[in-house]
Amino acid sequence: MKLVIATEEGDAYFGLLDGIPNLTVVRTSTREDLLNEIVDADIYYGRPDAELLAAAGQLTLIQAQSAGVDFLMNFPELVESDVILSNTRGAHAPSIAEHAFGLLLSLTRKIPVSIDYQRKHQWRWDNAYREPREIMGSTLGIVGYGQIGRAIAQRASGFEVQTLAVDLHPGGGDRFVETVWPIDRLHDMLALTDTLMVAAPLTRETYHMLGAREFEAMPPKSIVIAVSRGGVIDEDALIAALQSGHLWGAGMDVNEIEPVDADNPFWDLPNVVMSHHLAGASWQKEKRCVEILVENVRRLQDGAELINVVDKQAGF
Repeated sequence: MKLVIATEEGDAYFGLLDGIPNLTVVRTSTREDLLNEIVDADIYYGRPDAELLAAAGQLTLIQAQSAGVDFLMNFPELVESDVILSNTRGAHAPSIAEHAFGLLLSLTRKIPVSIDYQRKHQWRWDNAYREPREIMGSTLGIVGYGQIGRAIAQRASGFEVQTLAVDLHPGGGDRFVETVWPIDRLHDMLALTDTLMVAAPLTRETYHMLGAREFEAMPPKSIVIAVSRGGVIDEDALIAALQSGHLWGAGMDVNEIEPVDADNPFWDLPNVVMSHHLAGASWQKEKRCVEILVENVRRLQDGAELINVVDKQAGF
């Protein structure tokens, strides 16, 4: 069995593959090498494109190194094929959940204002001191209650907030959320939500799920935090709600178009905190991703059911 690795992310942990018998691991350094090696590869670890998919002659498994695989749904030759697609669902959840609260606290505690004063060597107690707000006692709404949504809810319990959630697959909830509401109750949840955290995957059903009507349904001075995929949010509608003052602020780790255009209003809005699609980054996450790869390689060799298999028709 041949595994082609086309990424340096997780490099420190690829040694975990060494103990697997009857496995040839190939690391490529050039595009030409990659195109040659994928021809007879059984497993591909990385982010393939159309040219690589066309060159692959006998792939059984594509192990994506991300949780979201929306970018691969644009390749009908993959979606309609028998190639198994697996993601690293769950590996990113702890770091993304922590980052979501980092964005929220940056907004509520006005951390960027303090950083700006620090850079200017100014010690100031002015409006910045009076404007921060607490999140204790507020209501947190989560859109998408998968691994990331659950990790967010788990951490929310420490902030003494009430947590609600909606998902395409509703259920009885857990010790952090009493009930996971169906997606058709989104507006019911939004009406109660002080902070909305967006953790849903990007699919045909979730594209621009959150737009003008949804933001209008939220209480005045609410906050939106986006940490899954930018396309879930209609960004023009979000910008309008922020500029009007209806929404108090937004924390954006993901955007529909990345990199964000230089003239995008998000850059200059005073009530927006942005990071650059790095919520999932951590060395611990890289290890967890490689561990998922190792587990699926072993299962594939044993003829066992793989983990984190993506429903290619559903897109997640």
